[in-house]
Amino acid sequence: MYQIVKFTFPFASDFEKGKPRPSLVLSPAFGTYKQIILAYITTKLDDQIETDIFVDSTKPYFPKTGLRISSLLKIHRVITVTPKDIGPTIGNLPEELISEVQIKLKKVFVLK
Repeated sequence: MYQIVKFTFPFASDFEKGKPRPSLVLSPAFGTYKQIILAYITTKLDDQIETDIFVDSTKPYFPKTGLRISSLLKIHRVITVTPKDIGPTIGNLPEELISEVQIKLKKVFVLK
């Protein structure tokens, strides 16, 4: 879990269209079809909300991510897909951010 992979994430305004982008693996494979939950990653930093996580390119952990520039993990924007739909792994979420992901997931899904 917590790999950063390439995935053609659908546009919020048109689910029939999308573009390849980095996405965060949030779950192990589960069920008959070995489905995996992914979260959206964007470089648009101007639309940050309380459930987003800033991945800072100036931090020592940044090269492990495989991302090119500072980005936001949009923890509220998720999709469930099969492994055949996922592209290559480009990096991993740094240990420093995993607990923050877990906290934000609890907030998104209203878990205690």
